[in-house]
Amino acid sequence: MILVSACLLGQRVRYDGRHCLREDVRELLAGEPVLALCPEVLGGLGTPRPPARFVGACFGREGLDLLGGQARLVDDTGRDVSRAFARGARVVAGLCRQNGVRLAFLKDRSPSCGWDPQGVNPQGGPGQGVLAALLQQMGVTVREVRSSARGQV
Repeated sequence: MILVSACLLGQRVRYDGRHCLREDVRELLAGEPVLALCPEVLGGLGTPRPPARFVGACFGREGLDLLGGQARLVDDTGRDVSRAFARGARVVAGLCRQNGVRLAFLKDRSPSCGWDPQGVNPQGGPGQGVLAALLQQMGVTVREVRSSARGQV
């Protein structure tokens, strides 16, 4: 079973109510069992919702810092949404464990799904989202998928 950020498969779950469908990801996964989830929605956040940014986190370990209580996620209205992000990441991690997920294709620049620990994404974003941190700890291979059509898989 492979985990995929739901927005990459066309589900309108992004913070702005849109999706970022990547046909190449859909084609790559054709015939494979897929678990398409959005940790932010599963954590109780609505769609659309204000974007959120890490506060007090070190680059490349933002997700771990949040889970360890050294950082927070705050949305554009000033609301602390850390618990919702952590809750959603834990729900997805549990489903991954139950379904034997060993590989995850996650959306870039996301505070949940981002995985760019070397900071090479030209559009920026966190080095490690909350879900990405949990999956790494579980031994799941994480691949960041850039949202542009010319992005990497």
